[in-house]
Amino acid sequence: TNFEVLLKNINTVGKNNPQYKDSPQSELMSAYVYNASLPLIKNTEKNRNTLEPKLSFRLSPHDMKNNSTQKRRMSIKNIYSADRLGMGDSFEAGESLTMGLNFKQERVKIKNEIKQITKYLDLKLATAFRLKEEKNIPINSTLNKKKSNVFGQLNFFPNNNISLKYDFSLTENLDMLEYNSVIANFKYKKFNTSFNILEEKGLIGQTNIIQNSSSYRFDDSNSIIFNTRKNKNLNLTEYYDLVYQYQNDCLIADIQYKKNYYSDSGIEPVDELFFTITIVPLTTFSPDKLLK
Repeated sequence: TNFEVLLKNINTVGKNNPQYKDSPQSELMSAYVYNASLPLIKNTEKNRNTLEPKLSFRLSPHDMKNNSTQKRRMSIKNIYSADRLGMGDSFEAGESLTMGLNFKQERVKIKNEIKQITKYLDLKLATAFRLKEEKNIPINSTLNKKKSNVFGQLNFFPNNNISLKYDFSLTENLDMLEYNSVIANFKYKKFNTSFNILEEKGLIGQTNIIQNSSSYRFDDSNSIIFNTRKNKNLNLTEYYDLVYQYQNDCLIADIQYKKNYYSDSGIEPVDELFFTITIVPLTTFSPDKLLK
């Protein structure tokens, strides 16, 4: 368990601003957070399992400025943070209770009488409750409602070559996924590729993209990298990047070819060629585009 106290001293003055008075104002604000968790561990011959229930109760007795239109996306990474909304002029209003559960499974292997522990499965879930709705909390965070979205993350490592990371936000009625992010990575010897699928719906946003980054390392100094991203809402490929890189202990040289596309059919795609030299750790030299 732990207990946190947060303080802010806000000094403001504004002209033609609905939130701030045109004369100097000074406010002292506070917030209080109590966290508790209970890790439960079970060891077997091949696995180490950890189940951890978590609670976080927070309270701020002060009024909150109207930040309802601000963009603040909640995820499993920041849902337990003391100042999780990160508002410069106020704390999260009212009282709330955040509840969650973490489960982790690790593989145990004895090799040459040495115990090796590797990641295998990691699942985290959390949601927040409050007694009444708070209209000044950013809407897209869903923390303004009596019951927020269910936030979660799944990490899966079936072997040394493949990894999968899945972040999601599920509505309080469990009937729609408002946020999906899937990052799949595959590596084999000198080749590495990663796919990222991102989708936002409902209160969180309207985004639907697929992104790929692939690389091949010829040796310790030479490699080639390819990046691309497609906007599925517009059915448009946004860009292609192709990079050749030479690297040693004190020098990094890049030749980068970029092709950018636009949603306006009247604008032609743009081809650009860049050359960059970095002298480690002194400076980076990059002249203007070589080709346009």
